[in-house]
Amino acid sequence: MTSGTSEPHVRMDVGGELVWQADYGPWRVEARLPAGGEPFVGPSKLTISLSVGAASGVADRVAQARETDGIPASLLRQIPLAEIKAQARAVLAQGQSRESDEPWPVPARCRTELDYVLLVAELVRMRATGTTAPQQSLADRLGIGKATLSERVKRARALDLWDGKQLTDKASALLVEWKKEREG
Repeated sequence: MTSGTSEPHVRMDVGGELVWQADYGPWRVEARLPAGGEPFVGPSKLTISLSVGAASGVADRVAQARETDGIPASLLRQIPLAEIKAQARAVLAQGQSRESDEPWPVPARCRTELDYVLLVAELVRMRATGTTAPQQSLADRLGIGKATLSERVKRARALDLWDGKQLTDKASALLVEWKKEREG
């Protein structure tokens, strides 16, 4: 089933929905993810269809599909849901107009709302780049315990800077203001 697999890609659909797509032999797999990552970052719809749209190789793809007598179970096991989520997070992070691999300057202590914004913005960036256990990684980087970092994240949520998945409008506005001050 892996022969004829195309490189997967993520694109933003006209309606603002993220669409992940890849071809596996004669089958096209398309995962649709909610716009803006709400209420979660992950597929909300999965479509598998016979991919015979291109003029060249139609007969070969139809023959491959006939061999499997419909969508094969092996194809379902190949769908990389974790990779789809990671790619969606990366696309969403790029939409925040910041390079995904450039860390936010998180201070060792959080005293102001901006400090908390930088903290949660870094957690969002780390999640988008596929960092496993981002809270533990950030706690280690700052030289604090994970429990301390968790308390700071709770405080950011209480300040209406973080909704548990992404920055709030208030936090985004603070970041825009911070960037303007740094640039000029």
